[in-house]
Amino acid sequence: MFLYEEYQYPTKKPVWLDVDTAIRKIQKGKRILIGSGCAEPQFLVKSLVANADNFRDNEVVHILTVGIAPYADAQYTHNFRHNAFFIGHNIRESVAQGHCDYMPIFLSEIPRLFKTRQMPIHAVLIQVSPPNADNMVSLGVSVDILPAAISMADIVIAQVNKNMPETFGPAQIPLNCIDYLVEADEELMAFPQGEPDDISMQIGKHLARYIQDGDTLQLGIGNIPDAVLLNLQNKNDLGIHSEMISDGVVDLYNNGNITNQFKRINRGKSVVSFVLGTKKLYDTIHQNDDFLFYPSEYTNDPFTICQNPNMVSINSAIQIDLTGQVCSDSIGTRFYSGFGGQVDFVRGVKRSLGGRSFIAVPSTAKNGSVSRIVPILSEGAGVVTSRADVHYVATEYGVAYLHGKNIRERGLALVQIAHPKFRDELLDYLKHKNFVYHDQKTLKDDQSKVKEDIPHSKTFQDKTIYFRPLTPSDEKAIQDFFYSHRPETIYQRYLTNVEALPRQEAQGRVAVDYNTDMAIAGYDDWTPYAKMVCLGRYIRQGDDVAEIGIIVKEEYQAIGIGAFLCEHLIDAAKEHGIKKLTAYVAHSNTPMLKIFKNHNFTVKESRQVHGYFLSLDLQKYTAH
Repeated sequence: MFLYEEYQYPTKKPVWLDVDTAIRKIQKGKRILIGSGCAEPQFLVKSLVANADNFRDNEVVHILTVGIAPYADAQYTHNFRHNAFFIGHNIRESVAQGHCDYMPIFLSEIPRLFKTRQMPIHAVLIQVSPPNADNMVSLGVSVDILPAAISMADIVIAQVNKNMPETFGPAQIPLNCIDYLVEADEELMAFPQGEPDDISMQIGKHLARYIQDGDTLQLGIGNIPDAVLLNLQNKNDLGIHSEMISDGVVDLYNNGNITNQFKRINRGKSVVSFVLGTKKLYDTIHQNDDFLFYPSEYTNDPFTICQNPNMVSINSAIQIDLTGQVCSDSIGTRFYSGFGGQVDFVRGVKRSLGGRSFIAVPSTAKNGSVSRIVPILSEGAGVVTSRADVHYVATEYGVAYLHGKNIRERGLALVQIAHPKFRDELLDYLKHKNFVYHDQKTLKDDQSKVKEDIPHSKTFQDKTIYFRPLTPSDEKAIQDFFYSHRPETIYQRYLTNVEALPRQEAQGRVAVDYNTDMAIAGYDDWTPYAKMVCLGRYIRQGDDVAEIGIIVKEEYQAIGIGAFLCEHLIDAAKEHGIKKLTAYVAHSNTPMLKIFKNHNFTVKESRQVHGYFLSLDLQKYTAH
């Protein structure tokens, strides 16, 4: 665990200067680090460029900055060379044109470059709050890599801005570790997100099902993390341990959803390294010790992250291939962003007891013309998160669990959450490479709304069952379910002594077209490796008739699960426009017979099987 006592800031005698005099204290040919995000000291940056004639071959380094970056322009080639730890919108084109460099590196490891002097820092330009009564200033909305740089720099120049929020934790640094102070009050830069779009909201709904009361969250920036937050209003005692947060956490904090009570370290406190937001967020964190700002080598250290149980990380990507490799920092050979903290949190969360990491992306890009799930990454695209690191991948079409899955299983799972118009070509690639069986099928069922009506969970006496649709990647799960039954249970369900469920038949059973049919599977836990304990389904026999079947594991019978499934299957059939449901029930299966009778099925002796034939006229049916 990171120890803050390691930072012994040098004692200096701060001097108040005008901005140009302070900037001219920087020597030629030296490395300059600029403060990050919304805390970029724009007043100092403007002076740096205005005094460009005083500089030659100075390297400028920083992670993401929200504001201006004129030193990256081609006209300053002989004065400055920018070396980006993370590529933002303000320097992206300059990197593409070769006027700036890009360094792939984990955010947690950047401070070590300074402390070991692999990258000696000559000058640091920061923005701070005014000194308090204890002669401390706050780094405000961005701490990240600054403490290490400040402790090792020859010169520290601070823009003192009364609009900078005063934040707590290691964000508080002594006034006397600064060489030159420049007073310049200006509105802090904002990073508004806007309202999440429909696709982001759908992804947010999917991910919210995997977030439980008491979880601790790490969220990136963008529409998808904000959409997740909007879907967490019914969750309790959430925690925050994140590289950054944005405005989306404010309402959850104010409403009491975020308490941090179940964290093992920094209990009761939201821990972040920086924030990207607006005045709404800045006002919330100002002089609020519920939020602690720590350096990135603490927040992003996998060995720190894993100390909190039930960590959940949500990050984004540009492309994901069918084996699970994630590209997040480039579009082909064009560098777009950076590593940031994605891998730090993916690996830390994997070591957290009950941890879950998600890579969440829209299924397509460029107005739906290209798939983000691809057979192979684009030429030149780099792998940020390896296929062995990935836990979950989410799109608006669902969530695929990849960890511990073989190439066939993960390929099928990813195809099923790709956009329907790309699924055939993705599956063809898997077949061409012999990654899947050549008779493998996938589905295009996403116009169906009946899946959305499947309840997430329900408690029956002392057992909570978690429900979801069957998918083509459930072949092994349904085989395991079949082989878990006693022979008499199999006979009662299938009205014959079935001894095996071969792969081909299992594939047919999980290849459910939800535009016409329905299958609801129930599990003993919400995790992806839970055991199937019940299954209810119907298969259309004609335009308006379908056959219904329900099976429940022996130890879960007689507590109401069968009746619950029957009710939901009837509702789905009505939604599908089915007019009649039929079923065959063995003479010995009195519990199932009772369920169907209670739902107004008519019962007749069957001539086809040793049992009963039942039917329900849905046009006359009303819920009992």
